[in-house]
Parts: sequence; C-alpha cells; structure tokens
Amino acid sequence: MATENKASFIQKIKEKWNALPPQQKKKSIVILGASIIILISILGYMATHSGKAPQEATKKETGKVEEIRLDTGVLQKTQLAESQKEIEALKAQIEALKKEKEKESEEKKSAEEEKQKKEKMPNFEQLPPVPPPPLQGLPQGLPQEQPAQVKPPEPPKPEIIGGIGIVSQAEKKEEKKDEKNDTAKKKYYLPSSFMEATLLSGLDAPAVGKGEAHPVPVLLRIKAPAVLPNKVKANLKGCFVIAEGLGNLATERADLRLVSVSCIDRKGNAVIDQKIKGFIVDSDGKIGLRGRVVSKMGSTLARAFIAGLFSGIGQIAGTQAYSYTVTGAGTVSTIEAGKAAQAALGSGIQQSANELQKFYLELARQSIPVVEIQATRNVTVVISEGIELEVKTYNLKD
Repeated sequence: MATENKASFIQKIKEKWNALPPQQKKKSIVILGASIIILISILGYMATHSGKAPQEATKKETGKVEEIRLDTGVLQKTQLAESQKEIEALKAQIEALKKEKEKESEEKKSAEEEKQKKEKMPNFEQLPPVPPPPLQGLPQGLPQEQPAQVKPPEPPKPEIIGGIGIVSQAEKKEEKKDEKNDTAKKKYYLPSSFMEATLLSGLDAPAVGKGEAHPVPVLLRIKAPAVLPNKVKANLKGCFVIAEGLGNLATERADLRLVSVSCIDRKGNAVIDQKIKGFIVDSDGKIGLRGRVVSKMGSTLARAFIAGLFSGIGQIAGTQAYSYTVTGAGTVSTIEAGKAAQAALGSGIQQSANELQKFYLELARQSIPVVEIQATRNVTVVISEGIELEVKTYNLKD
C-alpha cells in the first residue's frame, strides 16, 4: 500500500508539473536551484566552525612568542672584514699614487737631461755672422756693413679638419710683380659635396625649341657650410652660385646645371670666382625643380584658325563672281556683269587673311611652353666634380 501511495503521489506531482506553463516551470527551477545552493553553503559553514579544537589551536599559535637574539660575535666579524677590505683598497690607491709620482719624477729627470744636452750643444743659428774680409784699397778704420741675419723657416704645423690631418708645407714662391697689381694666389681643393642654398631669382625654363640652345640663368645664395666627405665641412656660407636651367615636359621640372661660384671675404682682400660642375636638387630629393607648365600658344593657334576661315570665305566669294567655260584649250574664267566689286572684296579678304594666318603661326612657334618656377625656394646645390678653388688676393677697398 505504501508503494502504491508513493506511486500515486509521484504521478500527481508529474501531472501538476506538466499542467504548469513554461514560464512558471522556469521560475520554479530557478527557485529550487537557489534553495539547494543556500542549503549547501549553510551546511558547509556549520561544518567548518563547529567544535572548539580549531579555536584552541589558534590560541596556542598566538600564545607562542619566539624571541630573536642577535649574535654579537657575528656582527663583530663582519665589521672587521669590511674594515680590512677598506684598508686594502686604501693601500692599493696609495701604491698607485706612488707609482704615478715616480713616473712623473722620471719624466722630469729625462726632460731636464735633454735640456742640459741641448744647452751644451752649440747653437749655430745664434752665432754672429762672419764678417767679410776687408776690401783692398779702402781704409781699414771705416765701418763695414754686416749682412742681415737670415732666420730659418719654421717647421710645418699640422692642421686638423674633421677626421683628416693635413700638413701645410710653407713654400716660398717668387711673386710675379705686374705693373698694375700685385696678386698672391692660393689654391684649395673642393671635392664632391653638397650645400643648402636659396633660389634668389625665379625662372621660366623653356621646354622645347629654342630653349635647348638658350638656357635661362638663375642666381642662388649658399646659406649653410658645404658638407664634404668624412664629416668635414667647408665654410662657403654667403657665396653666390650661377646656374642655367632648361624645362622638361616629361617630368614637369626645370633641370639646372651649375656654371660658376663667387665668394669674397668681408675685408675685401680674397676673391674666388671660378667655374664648377654640378646640379640642383629640390626639397623632395629629386634632381630638378618642380614647377608649373605654362603654354600660351593656344590663343595664337585659335587666331590663326579664324584667319584661315576668313581666307576661305574670301576665296569662295571671289570665285562666285566668275563664270567658268570649258574649251579645248582649257577652262576660261570671266567676271560676270555687276560682280566686279564682289570679286575684288573676296580676293582682298583672302590675301589679308592669309598674311594674318602666317603671322599668328609664327607667333605660336615662338611662344613655346615653359616651366614656371618662383623665387625664394630652398634647394640643395650638389657639386658633382671636385675642383681646385683659386683664391686671389685683391685690395678691393682702394
């Protein structure tokens, strides 16, 4: 009977469960799960905090207090070891100082010995010059002129520029004296290098035709020292550079070639004016200066077309005033009565239009396309071939 009651009870629960809507089923499942979790957590808490054994263990652990004692012998030993190390380091420093002093004293002794040796040796430069023998026929009592003492040339001193050492040898050359000016020349070698510059004058570089034979000159001013190989710099700041430019329609740039460089010092004594070889690089790192292509031939060609149109109209008007007859000898044209003025007007219009068309075509040939470049642009001057710069000394202030 008990089993039957249980089975009937379970069946009733199932029927009630099936009769519930799905939302209520979800809520009942959630409530049942939450209640189970709460029950399990309560049981676990009770199991962990039940009994007095853990409390006693904690009391015993807290009741124990360990005493920490320092060994004075160990501290004394460490202090002695550190003091000994410091003493040894000081001894090493003292020995090093003694060795340095000994070396300095030895160097001083050697320098004094060398000085004594030099003092003992006779200095032929300081000896007075030997007087010339007295001339025969003159009284010996008269004073004789002694020749001037000639100082020996000083030894060359090395001049260091960047990472390269250059020994300048003093060479005395006989200066050629001109009747007008006396000029002393010096030469300095300028290898392949580059420098920043400013374009002082703009240009309209011709692209085709006559532009190839007549390039346009421009003026540049160097605004920074020239950068040479091996991190060496040459002070050419403020010098002027002349270049010539041609247009290029393919790249829409003006290609500039260097012609000459001119420099002068502030005192007006040294002058450099010499031809150089190189080119110009734009701020984008490409050879040539980018510009705007300007072509003015379109309007002239349109005018030439209009002139040709009027020439054709005049020709048609003139031919309509004639009557044509075909004979065995050929075609004969005769002016019709009352159309002489029309024939004259047509021929006049045709001839004048032909001349005007020729003029406009010649003007179109001359107005070739150009690459327009404005001034005050920052560029880079590149010297492609090394050259010896000849420095001439002039007195420009006089």
